[in-house]
Formats: sequence, structure tokens, C-alpha cells
Amino acid sequence: MQGTPGPAAAPARTAPPRSNAPTWIALALPPLACALWLAWAAYRIGNAEADTGLAYDTVLQGIVGAAVAAVVALAVLLWAGRRGHAGHALLALIAGTALSPLLLWFGLGAVLSSRRHDFERRQQQVQALSATIRGGDAARIRAAIDALPDNPGPTRTLCMLQGRESYRLVKWLWVDEHGYGPNLPSDELLAAAAAVVGGPASAQDKQASLRVVLRALADRREPQRLDEWVALWRRTLPQPAPRPLPLSAPAEEYGDCTLGDPLERVLREWGDDGVRAWLDAGLGFEPGRGQAIVALRAVRRTDTLRALLAADPRFAELLRSDRDAGEDALSAQADSLSAALDASSQPSQQAELVEALRAAGARPREIGPVTSCELFDNNEQRRAQPHDPPARQAAARRIRAVLCPGAADAPTPKPRKPAAA
Repeated sequence: MQGTPGPAAAPARTAPPRSNAPTWIALALPPLACALWLAWAAYRIGNAEADTGLAYDTVLQGIVGAAVAAVVALAVLLWAGRRGHAGHALLALIAGTALSPLLLWFGLGAVLSSRRHDFERRQQQVQALSATIRGGDAARIRAAIDALPDNPGPTRTLCMLQGRESYRLVKWLWVDEHGYGPNLPSDELLAAAAAVVGGPASAQDKQASLRVVLRALADRREPQRLDEWVALWRRTLPQPAPRPLPLSAPAEEYGDCTLGDPLERVLREWGDDGVRAWLDAGLGFEPGRGQAIVALRAVRRTDTLRALLAADPRFAELLRSDRDAGEDALSAQADSLSAALDASSQPSQQAELVEALRAAGARPREIGPVTSCELFDNNEQRRAQPHDPPARQAAARRIRAVLCPGAADAPTPKPRKPAAA
């Protein structure tokens, strides 16, 4: 009897085809991820002036990219396991990861080399500008300023040309290397400023550039050049220019060449000579008491005080009506009078200045932590000269009669004798 056929046998399960693709992908994944990040870094921070924050963000993005690459690598290993090449893929991934630091080393070196080259090119252009300025051609000077990388403008450029910070090389996250421009002499700075003033720049840019040059003249203590500077400043004003010429404190800052109140900086560096140069150049003073007090504190000669009072009636009115202004003026004298008396061949001139201030209305400070009298007496007592010439003694008595009105008849304090060695 013929048997009935049994159930059909189940078809055999086909194994997935073996493939080397996961192995090659695992090998190429780490170097490819590094290459992509290096290309992104070169695009974002490949120039010398790239911001430090941008470099920091680029590194953070590299860390995020590495995490994504790790997830992709895990997926590749699972895929390789299904294709029967899990061990080969793992070895390939390890080999690719071992090659990545070498690729990063050379790639980062190439990016830094490119940045260094860009930085040096910028510095060379600044140096070439100084040679153009020495040539004296105003049109070429303006063209060279406009051709500088990143278009720093005339104000920033004239700041660079004082030997100050020019371009910057940011070495990734925390290291900055600054370049410095050539420290041009004042006549060349003024020539560059004249080229800017004679060009199409706005009046604001022209005045900002001149303020930067004024800072250089102040720091170099060259009051004799103020007239030349004022002639350029006059050209930036509506014509006919008013008299006296206005020169207010700037509303904006100029980076490494911040000026602040121009009068205050000039008088801090030039002192009494600065007051005379300011007046002789026809420059005025801002309304209010700020610049007036700065000028009164800087005076060191009687003729300068007379010129100041004659130039602007507000000074005389301030000394008469503003007690604080007079106290500041006399306290400024008291702070330096002892040294001035020692250095002067005619000590009576110092006494004449104090008497002239008092006659103009200034009164000594008699209330406060340190009065004008105490300030002068303390400085006298610190002196180590046991014997003073009669002229100095007489001048000190006259000064003390003004600064110490309540003790005018008291004897002048004797200086301390130097301690025995």
C-alpha cells in the first residue's frame, strides 16, 4: 500500500551575504570624521583675526562630532556582525582611530601655518604703509590705509602706527599673539593725519584720527607740535572756524588709543607748558567746571595764570564763586610746592603764584582730611635738607601765610634731620 506523502520540508534559512563593506567603512570612519572637522575649522578660523570665542565653539562642535561618529561606529559594528565580519570591522575601527591623531596633528599644523602666514602678511602691509607715509604722497597714503586687511580705517591705523597693537593671531582657545605697528615719529604721524584730513573721509573719522595723533603728541611731551596739529583740526570744522576752537571729549573709544578728555591728558603730560600751548594754539575750554579745574590745577607760573584768566572770564568767576575750585587749585600747588622751591633758582616765583591765586579769589582748604596748610607742612617736614637759603625761607613764609591764614604768625616747621646711618 502506497504511503501518504508527509508534510513538505521547511526551506533552509539563507544566511546574509558576507561583505567587506562594514570593515572598510569602520576603517575610514574616524579619519573621515577628523578630515571633515579640519575642513570646517579651516573654513571658520583659518584667518589670523578669528575670534577666540569662535575657536572655542569650533572645538565644542568637534567634540559633538566625535560623539556622533561614535554612534555611527556602533551602528557599523552591528551591521558588520550581521554580515559576519564583526571582528574584522572592530580591528579596522581600532586602526582608523589610531590613525586619527596623526591626521589631526598634521591638519592642525596646516591650519595654524595658514593663520601664521595670514598674520605675517598683515604685518608686512602695516610695515609697507610706514614706507608709503615717508614718501609723502597723500593719495598713496590714503590708498594704502584703505588696502589694509579687514579695513581698520584711518583712526585704528594711526593708532597702529604709534607702535601699538595692530593685528592679532589667536592660537586656538587661550593663546593670543599681538603684532605691533611701527612707532613712527610725530612728523610722519602728522603727515598721515594730513593725508586723512585731505581725503574723502567723514568729518567724524577725520577728527577721531586727529585725536589719536594728539594722544601720541601728549605722551611724547611735544607741546611745540600743537600748533601744527591745531591747523589740521581747524580744517575739520565748518568754515570759518569759531574762536576759540572747540575740542570736546570724544563720545566713542579708540581701542588701544583711548584718549578720554584731550585737555586732561595733555595737561597731565605737559603741565604748565600744556596750558600755555593750549592757549597759544587758540583752543577753548568746555563749558562747566571740569576742564577749568584741570587747567587751574596744572598752572605753575604766574604769567600762565594771568594768561588763563585773560583768555576766559569764566576762570576768574570760578575762583571767586566756587570755593571747591579754588581749594583744588591751591591744594594742587601745595602738593608740589616743596619740591618746586627746592628746584627753583628763584623761589619767590612760587610764592607769587600762590599769592596771585589767592588774589584771584581762590581760598585754601581749611576743612577736610588734609588741609592745604597741612599738605604743605607735611611736605616741608619730609625734606632732608637741614639748611635752606634765605630766599627759600622767605618764599616758604609767604606761601604759608596764604595756605595757613589762621597760623600766619606761627613759625615755619623745621625739616626733619636725616636719621643717622
